[in-house]
Amino acid sequence: MKNVTITLDEGVAARVRVQAAVHGKSMSKFISDLLEREIGREDNKTDREAIEEFLRGPLWPLTDENGRWPSREDIYGERVNELLRRYERSRTHDR
Repeated sequence: MKNVTITLDEGVAARVRVQAAVHGKSMSKFISDLLEREIGREDNKTDREAIEEFLRGPLWPLTDENGRWPSREDIYGERVNELLRRYERSRTHDR
């Protein structure tokens, strides 16, 4: 990623700032996306083609070697235990 400095008319800059906010992007990302759309990507893919390629990409193996899906405990157990440890630790520090 290359940083560049551009000069904009104050009115244009204000409109860009508003549009970037409307789209939930920084001005830099908003302008970068506009330029990419205008001149194309280096790989000449459209947004749709890039998304379709991503979705075709390798899938994550969600089942184990026996074809079983993980249980809720397998998925969330470690996180729940960590949250409980933090809660207990905070209670001992508050006393």
